[in-house]
Amino acid sequence: MKFNIVLSVLVLLLLFGCVSYNTPPEQGKNETVNPPPVVVVPCSQMPNRDDGDRCYYNNAIEGNNLTACSFIFSDSLTDSCNLRFAINLTDPALCERILNKDVKDDCYHTIAPMAGIATCNKIENDTLRKKCHLELGDESVLCEGITDDYDYKLCLAKAKNNYSICSEIANQSFWDSCYLDFAKTTNNYILCSLLSSSGGRGDCYQYFANLTSNASICDSISSNYTRYTCIMRITGDYSKCNLLSDYLQRDSCFETFASEHNAPNICLNISTHLYQDKCFTDIAMNTGDASMCSRMICYECIDDRETCYAQVANLTSDTSVCVRITELLNRDLCYLTIAKSSSNPSSCNQIANSYRRDSCYSSILYNQKYNLSACADITYSNWQDECYSKIAVDSKNSTICQSIVDQLAKNQCVQGSS
Repeated sequence: MKFNIVLSVLVLLLLFGCVSYNTPPEQGKNETVNPPPVVVVPCSQMPNRDDGDRCYYNNAIEGNNLTACSFIFSDSLTDSCNLRFAINLTDPALCERILNKDVKDDCYHTIAPMAGIATCNKIENDTLRKKCHLELGDESVLCEGITDDYDYKLCLAKAKNNYSICSEIANQSFWDSCYLDFAKTTNNYILCSLLSSSGGRGDCYQYFANLTSNASICDSISSNYTRYTCIMRITGDYSKCNLLSDYLQRDSCFETFASEHNAPNICLNISTHLYQDKCFTDIAMNTGDASMCSRMICYECIDDRETCYAQVANLTSDTSVCVRITELLNRDLCYLTIAKSSSNPSSCNQIANSYRRDSCYSSILYNQKYNLSACADITYSNWQDECYSKIAVDSKNSTICQSIVDQLAKNQCVQGSS
């Protein structure tokens, strides 16, 4: 019985198979889950205008699409978009599309080095326009505003480093001055040859020879006198003067060397009294040595010698030199000149003529400022008292009045200075 039951079960298993339980698979373990598709909203359909503008801007930049800039509503973002393309493409026409003047000027300024200096002219801001030109080596903008034709053309010539612009000056007589000025500015003595006159060329060559201490430049001078004088000045060889056949030119050459080197003995090489006297006078003025005046040999020309003394006296403010002047009027004038130029009333003491002396005192005391110490040296008591009184009253210092000798004048001084 038990055997039959077991056999029946086996038969059933064979007929229907085994029953098993399958575990459902875990979600996501071996499967790929795709995200939902991204919905791209066109820039034109974005509800927010700022977002739409930014969308067009990004499309323009990332896609290198200049046309997209034109769909942007915001002026500032449109300007930024056009600016980016203008710089990248070096295209001044794109700068022109920019509405903001400052941004537009910056656009032109930025691309000018690549687009050319003419782009600078499109800049409206005057300061930035000039800066643009200067950065690109064009200094002609510095000449703007100059109305004088000569000054303007000379300025342009220097700015463009082109001396031929000098020939554009309307008044042809100014061409040489322009060439000379240009030559000095560029330190180029070769340009001296452009000057039309031989004298002008000689002066030009002489200028550069002295400037560079180069005597060989003197050889370009056509005039013998100017050439030898030029060489003599640089080399110190005054024997070159002897090469001049004209005695007046020779004397002038010696006089030039002697006066420039303060060498009175060289004056003795001069054959004419005119140049020799000038030689001693020049040295006297250069050195303040009045004894040079006494070496003048033109004894008929007394006025020249006394003028020499007067000039040295005024130069040195030394009244002792005035004593050497023999003519009374000239001597008094010598003292008067020194007194006024030095604001020292005591220098009036030695004037012989009383009228000129009083005039000397009054002109200083009443019209000039002077030191208190000068009053003590005045030899005429009335003017000495007046000297003290004037300072006391002007400075409101009555103690100065105590130096006054005349009692009435002293009392008036105290009253006026209190």
